[in-house]
Amino acid sequence: MDECLQDVIRCDLCETPVPPKHCEPCHLHLCEACVENHLSDQFKDHYIVPFKQRGSIPKCLYHSTNICIILCKDCNVPICKICSSFGEHVQHKKEDILKATAEKKELIRKDLRELEKFIYPRYQEAAKSIPVQRADVNKRSQNLTTALDKQGKAIHTEIYTIIQGMKSEIDDMDAQHIAAIDQHEVAINKTSTKIIKVILDLKRLLDTSDVCLVSEYTSRTEAFRSFPAQFQVTSLPTFTPQEINRADSATDWFSVRTSHHIPSKNAL
Repeated sequence: MDECLQDVIRCDLCETPVPPKHCEPCHLHLCEACVENHLSDQFKDHYIVPFKQRGSIPKCLYHSTNICIILCKDCNVPICKICSSFGEHVQHKKEDILKATAEKKELIRKDLRELEKFIYPRYQEAAKSIPVQRADVNKRSQNLTTALDKQGKAIHTEIYTIIQGMKSEIDDMDAQHIAAIDQHEVAINKTSTKIIKVILDLKRLLDTSDVCLVSEYTSRTEAFRSFPAQFQVTSLPTFTPQEINRADSATDWFSVRTSHHIPSKNAL
């Protein structure tokens, strides 16, 4: 029982158990009642942080005896009081490091929430539609090929080469549509993979106590908000059977309307 009582962390000034505050430069645990008394010692620099964040304030790289209690908002780096008053950061915007960290954490939570609940699900949904689009293109092309086969059997042997040529054009258009859909799928999956990585990075940032890592965070969510345009096959060529009239030329026996649109690579 005595050993358990000795393990309890206490205020370094009044022995109050479980103190909620900590003075980083002095390395002292403080209860709420002792904070003001501790700050009254004006011969020392003090910086009070929540007890859970003790040891999280980095030391200055240029002034080893000082801790970085300020964030330079222009450079996005922690700095000490001396760096704040002299040198390159003098004219820069500055903010208390704890306040800046809290704001960055809130931005991280906001970005994580948007990525997980809105942006990434849209990419998932788009990825699911790819097989359906591919199957629809194949089905339309197969139906068109079947119609051409039936008509080809009803006409004279002399137009066999025309039928084969039309099939080749359909195959080419089908391949272009499938290629466009494949590119669309690759773009979606590539961005989805990036989003997953960003989400994992953001979760690690939320869990870390490393102020330097958090202060360096810059939101990349805006880059994912521009969702790629949904690919659609606007139209495919249609085949209209004609009555065979041997008085007509072979090229008049078939009518194939080839008004169609295949998106360029830039559209993806």
